[in-house]
Amino acid sequence: MNALSLLAINVLLSIMWMLLWGTFDIYFLVAGFVLGYLLLGLISRMMGGQDYGTKGWKLLSFTVYFIRILVKASLQVAWEIITPGYSMQPRFIRYSVAGMTPLQVTSLANAITLTPGTLAVDVSDDDQTLYVHCMYARNRQDAIRELDKLRDRMMNEVFG
Repeated sequence: MNALSLLAINVLLSIMWMLLWGTFDIYFLVAGFVLGYLLLGLISRMMGGQDYGTKGWKLLSFTVYFIRILVKASLQVAWEIITPGYSMQPRFIRYSVAGMTPLQVTSLANAITLTPGTLAVDVSDDDQTLYVHCMYARNRQDAIRELDKLRDRMMNEVFG
């Protein structure tokens, strides 16, 4: 069974949980969803199929990571705004996206653009290179290392 089918079953289990208790509020819906999630994770692990339980944790892990880099970048841009001076080191970076599907490239480009101080500008005609503008890229290798970390976490935790 694929993850979408398991999600639909999980929603049905949470609705059945509310019907069983005769209480129809958000708390019982969430409690039923969590119990269904745990049950389906256990069953999928015992059946040897796709592990429904770990996919949610991986998505949560990526979400926490992404929020952390969003806050860090937002604070850096805010500091630039409220302090006098010019500490930016802007640069364009050619970033290789070879081997990634169009959906993965689009997701990466959106994550880069959502992060303050960075902007995915364009994809090359051969779909092998993403052009990224970084406001704070004193060292090109450090900027690429940060992009690599974002890409690797996205590939493992969202698409893995």
